Amino acid sequence: MKNAALSSTLHNRLLIVAQLLALAALALGLNFLIQTTGGTLFLFASVAPLLMIVGIVILVAVGIGKYNASHHLFDVETYSPGEVIIREGEPGVCAYFIQAGEVEVVRKEQDQEKVIATLRNDEYFGEMALLSHEPRNATVRAVKETRVAALGKDNFVKLLGVLPQTKESVLETVQARAKHVVANQ
Repeated sequence: MKNAALSSTLHNRLLIVAQLLALAALALGLNFLIQTTGGTLFLFASVAPLLMIVGIVILVAVGIGKYNASHHLFDVETYSPGEVIIREGEPGVCAYFIQAGEVEVVRKEQDQEKVIATLRNDEYFGEMALLSHEPRNATVRAVKETRVAALGKDNFVKLLGVLPQTKESVLETVQARAKHVVANQ
């Protein structure tokens, strides 16, 4: 989610730059109309089209970036050691697939934290809340620099519908984790 916010901020700044370039081209045109000289004609005829072309290129690039952002499955996020990725009790909005790094799964028991699992590359977490529609049942935090691919709830459900083998694997993992939670209570 952090990357999406940065991308949105960058897109907004680029759109502002494109607008400023269009305004500069307009100013050159108005200057030419007010003071018709060889210099203003040269500026309007040569610089204004370049400003407009650069503005249009920026506009197209932002449009392509926004289109790609709205049509991809995963958001890649990076977390520093100790940083909380999901918090116990919060609603589930994403499942996370660890690409690199290590996380610990922690539950609060009698005002103390207990590490119930450590997950590494190619493992995942956060799926139980998406399937059960219940709040998160544990907190997950990065042990070391960790890169995860976050898959939103809608895309997660679609993925399970399209790939039956993945659905079976996820359901087996959920059952095993549920048994582990019950056994530790």
